[in-house]
Amino acid sequence: MTPRTPSLPVNSLAEPAPGAVAGREARAPMGGVLGIYYGVIILTLVYCFAFVDRQIFNMLVAPIKRDFGASDLEVGYLLGPAFILSYVALGLPAGWCADRFNRTRLLIFAGVAWGIGTMAAAFADSYQGLFFSRLFVGASEAFLYPAGMSLIADLYDRKRLPIATSIFIAAPSVGGGLALLGGGLLLNTTEQIASVSIPLLGTIRGWQLTLIFVGLAGLIPILLMATVPDIKRTKGATAKPSEATEAQYGLIDGTAYMLKRWSFYFTFFFGLACSSLVMLTITAWAPTFLARTFGLNPAEVGSRYGTLVLVFGLAGGIASPLINSVLKRWSNYPTMLTVRIGPYLLVLFASLLYFAKSETIALACLAGLTFSYIFPMSMASTSLQLACPPRLRGVAAAYYFVIVSLMGYGIGTTAVPLVASKILHDPNRIGESMAGISIFFGVLAIILSSIAARGFRAERDEMLRNQAIADVADA
Repeated sequence: MTPRTPSLPVNSLAEPAPGAVAGREARAPMGGVLGIYYGVIILTLVYCFAFVDRQIFNMLVAPIKRDFGASDLEVGYLLGPAFILSYVALGLPAGWCADRFNRTRLLIFAGVAWGIGTMAAAFADSYQGLFFSRLFVGASEAFLYPAGMSLIADLYDRKRLPIATSIFIAAPSVGGGLALLGGGLLLNTTEQIASVSIPLLGTIRGWQLTLIFVGLAGLIPILLMATVPDIKRTKGATAKPSEATEAQYGLIDGTAYMLKRWSFYFTFFFGLACSSLVMLTITAWAPTFLARTFGLNPAEVGSRYGTLVLVFGLAGGIASPLINSVLKRWSNYPTMLTVRIGPYLLVLFASLLYFAKSETIALACLAGLTFSYIFPMSMASTSLQLACPPRLRGVAAAYYFVIVSLMGYGIGTTAVPLVASKILHDPNRIGESMAGISIFFGVLAIILSSIAARGFRAERDEMLRNQAIADVADA
């Protein structure tokens, strides 16, 4: 008998059985394309509102400084380290949980917690209270990315995964845009209110109502998560095809596995961290830059910059899979090629921002930066899922997001006021400070992503060889 020719499809993202797909679609409340992508749509809504909870503080710099006597540096701690300390502490355990427990329930519990944390900030009567509320939000949101990405990788086959991932990764743009647009309008309204008395809870400042509204709104998509099933995790080829394909990786085993393959995993993690640092730096300080440099009020910042974030962020998310599909014609590794384009664009627009002297040019540069840092994100997440064994996805995603967030929130948000005051010797030179930091880390991203691309090719080739061996063994 002639042996069956081994096929070389994607390893851990192999097509699920028809019954499994049908079962998933049957759980969606509607049919057609919306039914197919229902799961990722709900996950994206959750991510959007989580990002609103996370980013709303960017609009509250002025009232926090006024009412709590905080400096720019102290506000920088709220925007970054206060969130990231707990995020990092729970990031890897969150990935471990995502690989073992029901991911839908995990996201529901975490979502309710970060909504409560956001609303709790409204009742803080000191800077320390705000700091601890941010710690709580960070701890809760640590579960979102690893559980969400792990679930998406099992909900969608390799043909739909890039689109599904692009939808999910668009959430920061949508959430950031909503935080700026809605937050600016809300803040403009609530700042007109001196104080509000809430029975049993006390009296709060008018602007703090913004935090209550945002926290309550975020609970709506969290409740919809109950309609998204947590399906059985897919099987795929691991590094040792003779063993069970669903080998379990703990934190220690998973870390050891990735350290042996550092030329992909850790250059990839830190390369994307550099790009994300630019994103978090710009989104954290752009509202303050526009207000101080061009005299815009919160509503004007929200309507102008918020619209740009929403439109150009979505454009970057949409362009990514389209460019990826074009690159497939010339490369067997199009996802990493797509990822490498982003840092070059970052350096270009950051260089232009450094010399921007008018509001129009500054907004155009911010629009280009928004497109540039969102553009590689979906294909970066897809690349990571393609390279990982199935039971390592949660841990790998947690490492990715912990490193990305640690650098972005820990360095970017506090570096801007430090560079402005210590190097540029003018705390109002926020724009030049943002641009300089973006150029520096954009260049680092170019170097690291180039190294990661070579490591990715090795990982994918090994995975495909193992899949071929497994196929022959099953024949």
